[in-house]
Amino acid sequence: MVLTETAPEALPKQRRRWPFYVCLALLAAIAAYTLVFDVAQWRNDERLARLQERVSRLSLPPETEPDLRAAASVVGLLSGNSNHCDYLVQLALVTKLPDAELARHYESVTVEGVEGRELAGTVYVNPSGSWRGDGFRDVIVEFFDGGHEAGFDMRCH
Repeated sequence: MVLTETAPEALPKQRRRWPFYVCLALLAAIAAYTLVFDVAQWRNDERLARLQERVSRLSLPPETEPDLRAAASVVGLLSGNSNHCDYLVQLALVTKLPDAELARHYESVTVEGVEGRELAGTVYVNPSGSWRGDGFRDVIVEFFDGGHEAGFDMRCH
């Protein structure tokens, strides 16, 4: 038996496919995560945006102005224990109206909630006045809609 030396160029090249399969598996995992978790969050964000739009269209009572510095909206697990989504929209206002009149106005005004339920506002008045002075007081009006199906939105678990 005679051993001969073969040049490396003459040997057949073995193709290494494992990087391709690893990349393919990584892309599949990213796509699955997006479909399962992100789509659920996008859906709930859209519901919150529609609720916020309905609340922002409400007419303000007399002697009341919006305070855009403190308006907020959030979706997630805000009350109770787990496995449900809550939606909260807050209006920040400055007003000269008496507390009772302001509360009566927002308790009588209803907004369609996330799944059609009617929501009334809850009024929280800052007793120490306002940054504006001139008899104005800071007010937060909350519209809370809770207890909805969480799905795969991890903010609600």
